Amino acid sequence: MSKLNSRSILAVTAIALVFAGYGYAVDPAKVDATPATAPATAPAEPAPDIAEVSAITLDAYTPIIDAHAHYAGVHPVVLKWLARNNVKIANIGGRRRHDTFMRLAKDHPNLYGWITDMPRPRYKDEGFTQADYAAKAIAQIKLDVADGAVSVKIRKSVGMRIKKPDGTYLQIDDPLYEPVFAWMEIAGVTLTVHVADPKAAWEPLTENSLYADRYKKSPKTHYYTYYAGKNFPSYEEILAAHDRVVARHPKLRIVSAHMGNMEHDLAALAARFDKYPNLAIDTCGVRRISALGGQDRDKVRAFFIKYQDRILYGSDRNAGGDQLKMGPEDLGWSFHDLADATKIAWDYYATDTVREVKGVVCHGLALPRDVARKLFYTNAKKWYPGL
Repeated sequence: MSKLNSRSILAVTAIALVFAGYGYAVDPAKVDATPATAPATAPAEPAPDIAEVSAITLDAYTPIIDAHAHYAGVHPVVLKWLARNNVKIANIGGRRRHDTFMRLAKDHPNLYGWITDMPRPRYKDEGFTQADYAAKAIAQIKLDVADGAVSVKIRKSVGMRIKKPDGTYLQIDDPLYEPVFAWMEIAGVTLTVHVADPKAAWEPLTENSLYADRYKKSPKTHYYTYYAGKNFPSYEEILAAHDRVVARHPKLRIVSAHMGNMEHDLAALAARFDKYPNLAIDTCGVRRISALGGQDRDKVRAFFIKYQDRILYGSDRNAGGDQLKMGPEDLGWSFHDLADATKIAWDYYATDTVREVKGVVCHGLALPRDVARKLFYTNAKKWYPGL
C-alpha cells in the first residue's frame, strides 16, 4: 500500500467511525479512498520499516542540535533514537502547535527545545493600534520565554502574505515591530527570521530548476507565475527589509532560516556576514544540501570554514501528525523523514560521502572536526542561549 493511500484509508476509517456515532453504517472497505488526482496505476512505495529506521546510526563525534524543525516526535522509538544518537531538536511552531512543542521541551528537556512565534497583527480587530500590538506582543513573548522558548520567529507571511489596511504587504522593517525588536535587543532574546523563499520562485520555471517539482505541485508558491501583474513584493525588496532590521539592531541576535534563502549566492551571504556581526543562518532543509552540492565544492567548503561561527544546522522536518495515533506505515514514514534527513546532513557536512540528494550528486564537504562541531552543536548553544 502506498504512503498516500494508507493515509487516505486511515482518514476514511475515521470518517466511518464518526458517521457510526450518529447511527449511520459506513463500510470503509466499500469507499474508494484513492485521491482523484492519484494515477490509477501509481506504483506502490513500501513504507520504511521501523526497525530498519531505528538502526540508522549517525556515527557522529559530537552531539547534534537540530536548530530548526517542526517535529513532534513523541513515539517511544523516536525518543529512543534521539537519545541513542545524542540529537536534540529545537521545534518552531505557531500558535496552533505552541502547547505541543512547549510540552515536549518540558517533558524531554535533553531531547527538545522550542522557539515561539511572533504574534500576528490583527489589523481588523476593533481599536487596533501599533502601540497596543507592541505591548501585547512583548507580554506574550515574556510568557513564552518564561516557559522555555529560546527565540521568537517571524514567519514568511510577513513580507509575502499579511497585508496592512492600506493594501500593501507588511514587511519586517515596518514600524509596527520596532518596539518589539528594541525590547528583544535589551532582553537578549534571539530573533529567528524566515525571509522570502528560494529566488527561483521569482524566476521563470524551467525543468532544470531544483524546485520544479515543488512549484508544479503547488503553483501558488511560484510567485513569478501566480502573482504576475499583481504587485507582489520582489525577492530583492523582501531581503532589503530584512537587512534594514539587522542594521538597525546591532545587538539583536538574528538567525535567518533556510540560509536566508541565499543558498544560491554564497557571495551575497558572505557580504552580509562581513557587514553584520549579529547575523547567523541555519541550513534548514535537505534541498539546501542539493543547492550547495551543485556548486563548486571547494568554494562551498571554504565558505563554511570561514564563517564557521555563523551557521547552524537545521532539518525542517515535520512529524506529519500525532505519532501515537499512527499505524506502522505512517509512523515508518514519519520516523524515517527525520532520521534520514539527519543522516544525509551529517554525511554531507561532516564526511566526504558522495550521494545523490534530490537529484543532485553531492560530494560531502568533510569539514574539520571543530568546524562540524560548531555547525551541528556549539553554534546553536551560542545563538540560542538556553537551548
